[in-house]
Amino acid sequence: GGNGSGWFHEHSMNSFPGFQVLDRTVLPRENNGDESLTGRDENWDIVQNSYTSTTEGHKVHFLTREVKGQHPQQSTIKSRMEALLSHRNFGVDNTGNVRVWDAEGTLTGFLLSTVLDGDAVRELEGYEQARDLLNLRKTLRFMLRDVSAADAPLIKATCNMLELGAGQAGLAGLAMASVGTERTVHINSLMKPLHVVLTDGHPQCVENNDACANMIPKNNEDVTSAQVEARLLLWDSSPKGAEACHQINKLVKSPLQLNTNNCITDDGSYQLCLASDCVHFQEFHDGLLNTIARTLAVDGVALLCQPRRGTSIQKFMALVNAVNPPQDDNQLSGATAHDKDLTKCPLFEMTLYEDFVTKVSKMHKALLTSSATCAQNSSSKNSSRYDPNWHQPLLLVLHKMRPYSEEVDGELARQHVKTRL
Repeated sequence: GGNGSGWFHEHSMNSFPGFQVLDRTVLPRENNGDESLTGRDENWDIVQNSYTSTTEGHKVHFLTREVKGQHPQQSTIKSRMEALLSHRNFGVDNTGNVRVWDAEGTLTGFLLSTVLDGDAVRELEGYEQARDLLNLRKTLRFMLRDVSAADAPLIKATCNMLELGAGQAGLAGLAMASVGTERTVHINSLMKPLHVVLTDGHPQCVENNDACANMIPKNNEDVTSAQVEARLLLWDSSPKGAEACHQINKLVKSPLQLNTNNCITDDGSYQLCLASDCVHFQEFHDGLLNTIARTLAVDGVALLCQPRRGTSIQKFMALVNAVNPPQDDNQLSGATAHDKDLTKCPLFEMTLYEDFVTKVSKMHKALLTSSATCAQNSSSKNSSRYDPNWHQPLLLVLHKMRPYSEEVDGELARQHVKTRL
């Protein structure tokens, strides 16, 4: 994540290797290519990320530059020192520079499966929210894939994708940009043109995402089917944050949006917003939600993937509900009549999924059984056990239903975080 405190839980870093939805391999240094990508000080690794679809056998490969792995204890001490300096120098945490967190890979795998595997109906059998998940996948596929239709003249329009708190390597955005570059299979024609903006609050993360974007391969025409750029963006609910989001919106061509008066609005420019391991920064909840609301287009979708981590998701969902109606008119004393009418409808439709990636769901059930067995063994170490609270990724989906009001929605979010216990 790109904002928040340097707080983290050691248990989540060292005890569980992750669900490893992507195949990730550190390349030998002699195969790393351009020295400018890895640096002369050998602090960087080049990692090959791979995904193979379950139904069609399509494969996607892309490279990322990542900080070289360290011994867990050394990494923990180093992380605490760098977190302190990061707050002093940049006003943000340093967790994005520590490692690529597992939730990022899980979200990436979900998106790639959605694009490449179709409905994957068999894999959804037994999911409590199977119908809702199927509809979500269809919505995302319509956003991302070039579904040719005679009655859809704007179907070739670029899909704008924003990743928040991308860390040192925004796997999800980089993966989607790489789908259209594969030469070995005919999947490059599946994707709409993409404009991907990877953001983080730490300058070092932005610099590294630039390096990762430069490693996206070319397609057969020696061009990329996606435009990828990295930008600095803090989650800030103040007017300064609103201006920063306005600048981020200006980077891409805004999709046409019509309000109830059939007037074109410029409320958000991105059809898809992604965030992994960002919700646990509770003091920045209002900044994160307002950033999503300011940048996401009406009818756009935000995907937030992260473990539960205590009450962090619960409190973030409570914040979303606090912004959604019904509202007390006393809370809207500074709003115009137009804004009061506008905000009578929900800003977001919200859904939380526990099962959304088959591999994760199967491993989760197996690990629970294994953990229960280990708990009965007095010689087992608690620190090595799987803990769903810290490790099981959940998917929170926000569907933007109407334009965002800075005076109403933004203020409600700020008030809620300021006054909540």
